[in-house]
Amino acid sequence: MEKSATAGRTWTRRAAASPVEELVVWEILLVRLPAKALLRCRAVCRAWRRLTSADDFLLAHHRHQPPLPLVSFRGHIRSGREFADAAVDAFDLWRSPAKRHPVLRFNDYNRFREFEVLASCDGLLLVSLSIWGSSSFYICNPATRQWITLPSPAGNTIAGLYPHGSSGEYRVLYRKRRSRYREGEGDDVYSVLTVGSSAEPRRIGCPVLASPSIKRSMAFMNDRPPVLLHSCLHWGQQSLNQDLIVFDTVSESFRCISAPAAYNWACSDLFDMYGMLGVSNVNQSQAMVEVWVLQDYKMGVWSLKYLIKLPVVEMRTIAKRWSFNALIVSESGDMLVYCNTDLHLFHCSSDGKLLQKFQWDHVSPNVTGHWFKESLCRHSFLQNQDHGFLGQPRFFRGL
Repeated sequence: MEKSATAGRTWTRRAAASPVEELVVWEILLVRLPAKALLRCRAVCRAWRRLTSADDFLLAHHRHQPPLPLVSFRGHIRSGREFADAAVDAFDLWRSPAKRHPVLRFNDYNRFREFEVLASCDGLLLVSLSIWGSSSFYICNPATRQWITLPSPAGNTIAGLYPHGSSGEYRVLYRKRRSRYREGEGDDVYSVLTVGSSAEPRRIGCPVLASPSIKRSMAFMNDRPPVLLHSCLHWGQQSLNQDLIVFDTVSESFRCISAPAAYNWACSDLFDMYGMLGVSNVNQSQAMVEVWVLQDYKMGVWSLKYLIKLPVVEMRTIAKRWSFNALIVSESGDMLVYCNTDLHLFHCSSDGKLLQKFQWDHVSPNVTGHWFKESLCRHSFLQNQDHGFLGQPRFFRGL
């Protein structure tokens, strides 16, 4: 009995960490550990479990995770000791060599079973799965293996996923295209669905913009993923109008902001350059990439940040087909260069050096344009979703 009591007092002392010890553990775990390793640390002791389960810690941990570009693969992909038929990986290009983190895995993929990542926000992915033309839609958290189904868009396309600031809800923006053959029927209709709600999507109507010409150009809003920044979603548009489309997620209304003078919708991409809206413009003939950033968001002042000459000679000795695009992946101008018709990816620096090459046999990589930051934050719409292993969607079963 005496020995047992002594052991109990020792455990109590160990579990009751001092504020200084908690701060040290917080900093170490917060900065250095990915989500999977952090979950393992909860088994060390009750103090660590309590610390790493607190909402403020989970939010801080998420904010410290690097945003990683998502790349999808279709083919026979090795995942550890096992193989998958398709996958979505996050590329950590800050490591040397770069490391791939598995995000989704499909072990029964074939040409009749299509999948697509439609949106990424705060560690959540919106995914569509199509089987013989019938589609299902999910919002999932790959770090926690939680998920929820969404109602079918029913003639709508998914334009974006965003957190609504004042309510704390996550909402899906739908877009329904109208016929343009008759006068007055040229406006697209937008609606908003609150994730986890049983209510029907709420129609917010057509965008109210100052210029009718800009309003019509909304029909040509490109299909690349929007950039969520300053509580707004941003898109380019497939027209000669030098404006970007903006959806304010607080007021849930549309407006436009000016694009840089060099903006060309056919070869430009929007991205978040660590708190600033950026545009990369690719010149195929000269193998040059211009990187513009919106230095003053309110005043609409753009500046040329980088002018990057790609290492064409080196890349052409590896990739025979040469039609490329580039995704800016860091504040220092590093790029992930990809050829849509080849089996290669290249990591290049802003001074035009080839840092690393990636090559696969019979597996085609597709840079999705979406970014992913791991999150263990709790969401009410994902709580108590005890579906069990047999009820899990296909994209978790190969992990």
